[in-house]
Amino acid sequence: MLDRANKNKIIVFASIVGGILVFDLFTVISNIFVAPLLDGYGIPDILIYLKTVVFLFLFIVLFVWIKNENFKLTKTSLKIFSIVALALIIAYFLSLYMYKYVLILETTQIIKTNILNGNPSLVYEFSRINYKTLSYVQMIFAGFNSELIIFAEAMVLQLMVTSIEKYVVTDEPTHVYDPFLFDGKLFPLFFILTIAAFGSLNIFLLRYDMLGALEMAIGIAGFAVVFPALFPSMHIYKTRNGECTKSYFTGTYTLLLVLSILATLFFTALFGLNVMFITSGRGTYRIISSFIALVLSVFIAIRVQKIISLENK
Repeated sequence: MLDRANKNKIIVFASIVGGILVFDLFTVISNIFVAPLLDGYGIPDILIYLKTVVFLFLFIVLFVWIKNENFKLTKTSLKIFSIVALALIIAYFLSLYMYKYVLILETTQIIKTNILNGNPSLVYEFSRINYKTLSYVQMIFAGFNSELIIFAEAMVLQLMVTSIEKYVVTDEPTHVYDPFLFDGKLFPLFFILTIAAFGSLNIFLLRYDMLGALEMAIGIAGFAVVFPALFPSMHIYKTRNGECTKSYFTGTYTLLLVLSILATLFFTALFGLNVMFITSGRGTYRIISSFIALVLSVFIAIRVQKIISLENK
């Protein structure tokens, strides 16, 4: 568990996360009330909400740890939460860059095909569309989600993630657990789950309607939950036949249990949405991958819960 000697460092960490959260909230408000409305939703429009939720969660965790001395937080959990937040910043940066490129490419194509070589009577209409698109791009360059701000967020958060290794942990006695408690099958199960989660993403479109955006948001959230579980599940297997503290054992397995439960919720919603798509005539292969991800999530959650119930140190 993290020692209270880290309080000043955690306060700085929470302040940085809070600052990023404020920028995200301003971006969400700008997208809703200020930005021009384009046809459909792009990946950045989806990721900004997930990014905001993750940073809000991370800020709450840090704030509660600072205010409540009875709140326990392991170094592994904090590092995983922070890496997920950093990964979302990088994903948002790349998606925003690609989305702007696509919008500018579409605008130049409209100018070439529909304005210069098209029907002169439609010049005004296509000019209006281009103006709205370019206004959206201009707002990104000058907004709270510009690449410069996102780059600065990534650099600062990267420093915070790196500094976590230097945090002081409380001294605890080590214990020798039975080898079967270090489940070696968790890593391959989470690996297959990660592949199924990625297969549930509709990555072949650049713009989505309302239901498509909801499907993509749930899919990305599910993938963001299961992918970080690969690292503690692999470390659990490597720790077999060795000593570890009770907080490490229970904390790691509790983290895996929480992640698997969250994955179950996300993939239940995703599978239900895909069933609804089939009834409306727009079903895809993603119903299979989402069903596999759902079954694996439930199986892993049950498996981890059984191991936690056997802890007796």
